[in-house]
Amino acid sequence: MDLKFFLKNLPAFEEFKAPHLDILAARLQVEQHDDGHVFIRQGTQGQALYLLLQGSVRITRRDAGDEAEQEVRELSDGEIFGMLSLIDDLPASATCVARGSVTTAALTRDAFQQLFHDASPIGHHLQYMVAVQMARDIQDENKRFRAALANA
Repeated sequence: MDLKFFLKNLPAFEEFKAPHLDILAARLQVEQHDDGHVFIRQGTQGQALYLLLQGSVRITRRDAGDEAEQEVRELSDGEIFGMLSLIDDLPASATCVARGSVTTAALTRDAFQQLFHDASPIGHHLQYMVAVQMARDIQDENKRFRAALANA
């Protein structure tokens, strides 16, 4: 798979110039994973951001006091997960598990930090993507909270 071509065709990276895509592609580690592989476990520190190249990843969450995990969503090709693990040292708020055979491109925290030295526009863009994801997560949590209050 041509990682640079894949990146260029994602809306999140389509504005990047070729040299920046080269730098980002060089920092990403393409990995194959079997069904059931746990990328991130809720309550533990994530190690990388993952770009889903092929396959699907199930996102689940277990709320305090709940015994069963609830599926939050399922990710497909081109989606990114684990962004917050690049930014903070807090435990992950969800579990991310491969559903079937999965190919990802991983960006470790160290590689992310190096991007600021080699290509700061990429690092800043990834920070922006984290902010957008956090806003979406807050909106989703607010919806869940309102629904729980309405049912109480």
